Amino acid sequence: MIARIPETITLTTTSGRTIAWCEIGHPDGAPVLAAHGSPGSRYQLLPLQEAASAAGIRIVAPDRPGFGGTSPTTASGFHTWDHDALELLDSLGLSRVALLGFSGGAGYALALASVAPERISRLVLACGMIPGAPRSALAGRIPIVSVLYGLSRWQPALATAMLEGRGPFANTREVNLSAWPEADRAVMARPETKQLMAPDSDEGMRQGARAGIDDLGRYHRPLPEGLGSIPHQVTLVHGTADGNVPIGVARWAALHLPNASLHEVPGAGHYFAVTAPELITGALRSGVVR
Repeated sequence: MIARIPETITLTTTSGRTIAWCEIGHPDGAPVLAAHGSPGSRYQLLPLQEAASAAGIRIVAPDRPGFGGTSPTTASGFHTWDHDALELLDSLGLSRVALLGFSGGAGYALALASVAPERISRLVLACGMIPGAPRSALAGRIPIVSVLYGLSRWQPALATAMLEGRGPFANTREVNLSAWPEADRAVMARPETKQLMAPDSDEGMRQGARAGIDDLGRYHRPLPEGLGSIPHQVTLVHGTADGNVPIGVARWAALHLPNASLHEVPGAGHYFAVTAPELITGALRSGVVR
């Protein structure tokens, strides 16, 4: 499974910043704007390439601020992506799109939908972390992931070193590999999936890990507008064995979003998009996973 690396395109914003982005899937398909995870990049959606083409979906995948080739921003909170996202849509002449929030990008997708509801037709949150999810919803999270979330709030410099694998943290990922669910370990171990995910790993850390740590440090707070402010149909697709964002988060969100449906993927971990991308493209295409 070797995906074609799409062309990187850049846009200079009205404030002089750079947005790097690419397109994945069918060039004339139904438009989708994607918010990648933490850390991550425009290449995080590469596993969806063939499935998106087959489903007639055009995924516009930008690097969020501070990731890949997109300039950092001094703004804070989940609305740091709003301006970039809307300016990119305007530049492409896209007045209304479906919105995909993947993992740590879910909070930014929800934030955008809350301030520009007329630009969004529906949301799909794939293994998405939800702002303000209670401790009870996080049961079963991998311990090292919980440590990273905690350090991102109180010791962000230390959390950055850990995520970058510097100094004593050089082998942190390998040491903790056994804590990941079997489904994710299988994805991590396959040479072909490592190759598929490598471009995202490289680009997501191109500017260092600080933007990713800033992401994690925001999730203990609820969305300022509240989940009740999201009027759109929201489809949550989530693995029941996810150790990064436990299934309890999606179940909690489904109860608090006004118009939500939850599709639980039995036995799937955090990386189910690599092996079952049609679950995400199906949700994007129909709005409801059947």
